[in-house]
Amino acid sequence: MKGKTLFFLLLVSGLMPLAAQTNNDTLKLTMRQAIDLALQTSRQVKNAQADVQLARQKVKEIQSIGLPQVNATGGFTQYVQIPGSYVPNFTGQGPDFLFIRFQQKYTSNLNIQASQLLYDGTYLLGLQAAKTFVDISKLMESKSETDLSFAVAKSYALCLNTSRNLELLDQNIYALKKTLEEVSEIYKAGFAEKLDVDRLSLSLSTLVMQRDKLLAGVEMTQNVLKLTMGLDPAKPIILADNLEQLNQELHVTLPTGNEVPKPNNRIEYQLLQQSLRMNYFDEKRYLVGYTPTLVGFMAHQRTTNRSQFNFLEGNLPINNTWVPATLWGLNLSVPIFDGFRKQSQIRQVRINREKTLNDITSFEYAAGMEYLNARQAYMSSLKAIEVQKKNIELAESIYKNVNTKFKEGVGSTIEILSAENELKSARVNYLGAIYDLNIAMMDLKKALGQSITQ
Repeated sequence: MKGKTLFFLLLVSGLMPLAAQTNNDTLKLTMRQAIDLALQTSRQVKNAQADVQLARQKVKEIQSIGLPQVNATGGFTQYVQIPGSYVPNFTGQGPDFLFIRFQQKYTSNLNIQASQLLYDGTYLLGLQAAKTFVDISKLMESKSETDLSFAVAKSYALCLNTSRNLELLDQNIYALKKTLEEVSEIYKAGFAEKLDVDRLSLSLSTLVMQRDKLLAGVEMTQNVLKLTMGLDPAKPIILADNLEQLNQELHVTLPTGNEVPKPNNRIEYQLLQQSLRMNYFDEKRYLVGYTPTLVGFMAHQRTTNRSQFNFLEGNLPINNTWVPATLWGLNLSVPIFDGFRKQSQIRQVRINREKTLNDITSFEYAAGMEYLNARQAYMSSLKAIEVQKKNIELAESIYKNVNTKFKEGVGSTIEILSAENELKSARVNYLGAIYDLNIAMMDLKKALGQSITQ
């Protein structure tokens, strides 16, 4: 039993997932673990990986055209009614014409033929284009992974933000409950009015209702995250990071100077470049279509004609033997005139090339604008965090002073509620500034063509 237990523990430890799991099968995920797990479970990524495999098989399919082609065929024919011909009577006796059958009743043949493509310009260009198609499939796979990573990261940050707002609301509820208890004791001692207690009770009830709504929001944002990751919605998860930690995870180094960086690292830009390359391949393919195609072949066949079905018998006369024949040759195909079809195809390719060049220019401008906007949002978020930090300190000081004044009998519950709302707003705004900074850093990374974990 000890040996079985040890084996089971080793097996479980070897099958541990990327994310830590609690005893109740709850996934505890950092942002990186959530992204890694999503890349493993995403159906879109799996389909993109399958597309890469399909592209590689397509290359092999095209390569097979240039390899020797060998085919074997066989046939058997039985004439139910043997054809014949009327010929002049050369015997000098009888009718003027004789009906003669030259065909035997049974015919069989076996053939084997091998051919080899010796030259075809479109084939050579097709090989190059097929390999470029594989590169495009790989870029599409990378794009799927990148898009998924950013989607998971943003959804993860939203979950953290919602959960953190819930924590702040719980702190406010706790503080307001404590204030309500103190005011209730003061009211019982005759130093406060019933109106003060009612105001605090109403404010507390409102916060509890807000908490119920926010609790549902936490669940909904987690469901969105699980859907993005490809997890079962019923799977419980715990987020191990916090918004402040994400700031360190999402470290961004801005390019020096004020110039807009080239979008060379953007996968979308690389896909457009590959599309342009495929366009040139298409033009060359149609141009080499004017060149000849040369194919060599060699064949061997055996044929027999018999008046009786004796294929399973031996020691047959010589007229029943299989007659061999071997031949080889070359087939040359020279295009002469196609009704200007290739000319029209080449013009279509060149028009599409102009469209692709326009798309590349448009993307360069759009990527530059995206970078400038992301950088501006990033800088603004950094400033907003500093401002919100000071606002929290000021709101906490005001709240503390108002409570002190009320206990000393020179304040009112209206001031307490106002200070409490200001402190709550300051904390929420600070949390929102951190969330905005995380999103701005993600957008900046995407604009720079960096991965989310880079």
